[in-house]
Amino acid sequence: MNDVKRPVTLDDISKRAKVSKMTVSRVLTGKGQVAPKTREKINKIIDELGYQPNLLARSLSSQKTSIIGVVLNKREHMFMFDYTTKVLSGIMDVAIENDYQLMLCPISADKDTSGEYEKLARSRMLDGVILLKRKEGDPHISELIDLNFPFVMLNYKKFSEDISFVDSENFHGAQIAVEHLYGKGHRKIAFVRGRIGETNSNDRYLGYQGALSDLGLEFREEWVINGDFNQEKAYSECSKLLDLDDMPTAIFCADDNMALGVMRRLQEQGLKIPEDMAVVGFDDIQFGTISTPTLTTVRQPIYEIGRRGMEVLLHLINSNEPKATHELLPVELVKREST
Repeated sequence: MNDVKRPVTLDDISKRAKVSKMTVSRVLTGKGQVAPKTREKINKIIDELGYQPNLLARSLSSQKTSIIGVVLNKREHMFMFDYTTKVLSGIMDVAIENDYQLMLCPISADKDTSGEYEKLARSRMLDGVILLKRKEGDPHISELIDLNFPFVMLNYKKFSEDISFVDSENFHGAQIAVEHLYGKGHRKIAFVRGRIGETNSNDRYLGYQGALSDLGLEFREEWVINGDFNQEKAYSECSKLLDLDDMPTAIFCADDNMALGVMRRLQEQGLKIPEDMAVVGFDDIQFGTISTPTLTTVRQPIYEIGRRGMEVLLHLINSNEPKATHELLPVELVKREST
C-alpha cells in the first residue's frame, strides 16, 4: 500500500475556505486586496493542511526564481575569514525575511573570468547577484551591465550610474587610525597594505597617506609593506620593517588578520606591544578581542554591509525604474591594549 500523501493544492484550500483560487493566490503572494477575516481563515487552513508552495511553478509564472547569487573570491579556507561569515550573515538574514534563497558562486578575482558573470546572468537560475570584494576596474562587470542584470557590489567603490555599491568609509577609517597613533605620540608610522587592486584596500592606503600629510609627518616607501590581506604574508613581510636602521614605532594594518600576523612577528622578535611598537588593525574581527594584547582597530559594519547590499539588490530587482545606489557606511575607532 502506498502511504505517500498527495500534495495539497490551491484547489484544496479554496474548497475548504469556500473562496476562489484567485483569493487564495492573493493571500499566498501578498498581492491584491483580501478581507482581513478571509485572509485569517485562509492562513489558518494553509497551516492545518501543511501546504507547501510549488516553487518551480511559481518561478515560471512570475519569471523569477527567488534565488540570489553571491560571488565570492575563490581562495583557500574562504569561510574561515570573519569578514566572509559576517557579510554572508547579513545577506542571508534579509534573504530569509524576503523568502529568497542564496547560491554561492566562488570565482577567482586574480584569473581571467571572462564570460563567468554572463553565464550566471543567462543561466535563468538567478534573479540577481551580489559581488564581494572584486578588483577595481573589473572589466567583466560590463557583462552584467550590457544584459541589464541586477547586481550590487560590496566593499567596492565606483561612482557610476551603472553600478550599485555598498562599502565602508575606508579613507576616513585610515585617517582616524593614523590620528590615534599620532595622539599617542607616534611620528614614525608604518602601513601594511591589503590586496592591491581592491578599492577598499586602495582607499585605506590613500587615507594613510593623506593623514600623514595633514599631520605634517614624513611618508617613507620603506615603511609600507604589502600584506595582501593575508596573515602569514603580513607576518613574513613585517621582517622588512624590523630590519630597517630607522624602524617605525607604530604599524597600521589594512585589516585585523594582517595585524594579528604582525603582532605575532613582533612578539617573536622580543618587542613589547605597545611599549616598543603600537599596532592598529581594521575590521574589528572577533579574534582581535581575545588576542594578547587585545587589538585596537577601526570597526567597519561588515554585517550591515551584507544586509544593506541585499536590500539594495531586492530594490533593483523589484523596481520599475531602478537607479544605482552608492552608500558608504560609517566606521569607528575601537581602542584596546595594542596602542
